[in-house]
Amino acid sequence: MNGSNGYKTKQRDLILNYMTAHRDAHVTVGGISEHLANHGTPIGTATIYRQLEKLVEQGLVRKYTVDSATCACFQYVEPDRKCHEHFHLKCERCGKLIHLECSFVGELASHVHKEHGFEIDPLRTVFYGVCRECSELSEKLPAGKEENNE
Repeated sequence: MNGSNGYKTKQRDLILNYMTAHRDAHVTVGGISEHLANHGTPIGTATIYRQLEKLVEQGLVRKYTVDSATCACFQYVEPDRKCHEHFHLKCERCGKLIHLECSFVGELASHVHKEHGFEIDPLRTVFYGVCRECSELSEKLPAGKEENNE
């Protein structure tokens, strides 16, 4: 038995391995299910949801919404990071989710709270744009050509 959170199972290990390998992305149950099925280890979506909820309870995974209020996303939480203390950046080209650890954003949140009486929730705050790698890639492409990530 793995503490009070249940048994450590093969399914849990497969899901946790996927989460750690995709730590810079927001991950959906559908994405996990598709990946595992494509690699010969299919797991039902109900089992994936249950395992993710247990991982959330254990503090190994964070649950939040990005892009749509109806789509739950999950992200592996680095043991030495306090994910609730910072905001995130999401690349609209490659989908990478970046931890924004910048004191200026903390100052912005403080300003909004002090001057406007509004508390920003970092768990639900994501800034959208284009990451450095995608920007550099598009700068290298000839004029009029765009990369197709599909």
